[in-house]
Amino acid sequence: MSDLKSNLEKIVGKGSVLVDEVRLNEYSGDQSFVAPRKPDAVVFVDTVEQIQALIRHANKTLIPIIPYSSGKNLHGATIPDQGGIILNLSNMNRIIEIDEENWFAVIEPGVTYRQLQDTLLKKGFRVMVPFGCVPERSVLSSYLERDPVLAAPSFEHGNSLILDTELVLPDGELFRTGNWASGGRPGAPNGPIRNTLSRLWTGSQGTLGVLTKMVVQIEPVPQAQKFFFIPFPTLADAVEPLQRIQRKEIGTECFLLNNFNLAALFTDTWDIPNRFPVESIPSPDFEQLRRLAPSWVLTVCINGPLRRTEEKISYEVEALEQLCDILNVELLESLPHIPAAQTTMRAEMLRPWSILKKFNYKGTVHDLSFKAPLKKIAALEKTLLDQALKKNYPLDDIGMYLLPLERGRGLHCEFDLHCRQSTPSDGAEWEQVKALWLQASAELINCGAYFDRPYGAWAHMVYARAGNYTQMLRKLKSETDPNNILNPGKLCFT
Repeated sequence: MSDLKSNLEKIVGKGSVLVDEVRLNEYSGDQSFVAPRKPDAVVFVDTVEQIQALIRHANKTLIPIIPYSSGKNLHGATIPDQGGIILNLSNMNRIIEIDEENWFAVIEPGVTYRQLQDTLLKKGFRVMVPFGCVPERSVLSSYLERDPVLAAPSFEHGNSLILDTELVLPDGELFRTGNWASGGRPGAPNGPIRNTLSRLWTGSQGTLGVLTKMVVQIEPVPQAQKFFFIPFPTLADAVEPLQRIQRKEIGTECFLLNNFNLAALFTDTWDIPNRFPVESIPSPDFEQLRRLAPSWVLTVCINGPLRRTEEKISYEVEALEQLCDILNVELLESLPHIPAAQTTMRAEMLRPWSILKKFNYKGTVHDLSFKAPLKKIAALEKTLLDQALKKNYPLDDIGMYLLPLERGRGLHCEFDLHCRQSTPSDGAEWEQVKALWLQASAELINCGAYFDRPYGAWAHMVYARAGNYTQMLRKLKSETDPNNILNPGKLCFT
């Protein structure tokens, strides 16, 4: 171990390598069901050149490298399945450039959502943020892992948020896409180039390269906003209104919450956690809100742009009111028993992490996160509830969040299972919830759910059903990373 530390310190300097057992344990697991495994070392890097040197060293010594930016994935993506070196990128946290004319920012992997959003808001801009994303999560890693932002219903505001990229390949070579590929800089002379080659690395969990810089799309903060809430007794009742609202392209942000998640979002006696798992905190306020809230609430946010602000809001509001009249559904500007709903939702559009208070309920949250067609969502909900009944899991303890994608072409779905235990040694509830999570995952896939971010046990479920695609990925991995040093064991690269 001393030789390993000495060799690594020659690359990154003294004080940048951790090998003591206590610190290594901190990187060995997270709140997910992925089995813990200690790394051999944790290395903090400050420059691209250090990353290149470490990867070349790893190829010579055949020691795995696991890219790690903020540690806030919560799904086991940075747990070192085969040991090796945790490549901690958190020190690389510069916002290199904010281009207010062409609406983009250049960031390093250690830049967090809180850091970037706070900086942009001072300039009148915002970055699009996923609902329920940890404030200290890396923006670069989050975008790479395809965390869908709240504006995902909109084509222009919620998609193609990654522009130019820079990364270190598995052989240590530097590679760039977009204007960087031709030796230019983002924004000159034609603005950021939307080079789809960068999609090769999205969702790869650090198995095909280490991203060192990213150009992300930003946009001006809306001049005005109008929020509406539409309650529904069942999820099935919400399907047609949601579909028709999206067809008319009403609103930028639009999402569904069930009463569990709605209550968690508005529970003032719970704080937003900064570490996971957390201690369970009983809350009478949460229990009361959950009991009084509608079973489902659709939130629609209509934004006013820089020009013709009131005019745009006015015609979208009129279209929404007419549609609700036709469908005979109730359109509200406030929520019963939640008088501050408008104010809270306005804040959430910029910093949408209050829903993380749901972790206070039992300490850990094990989500079933997938994509699905809108027409299948009611059946998929029933599939989950049937499995929960079989495992004696209380149906009222399931949180649900649904986000339409690209004007209703699909849905991003998150069904949450809650558990007091954080390790298998803690007792029966952990095993019960884990068994339900595994069985429900398999059943949902069989019924048409698409787990597009296959973490942990989902990887085998997904790739076992996609033989040709799996074979192609393995061939790509073997050609770009022949020594299998970048995060081995993830995806289908076992």
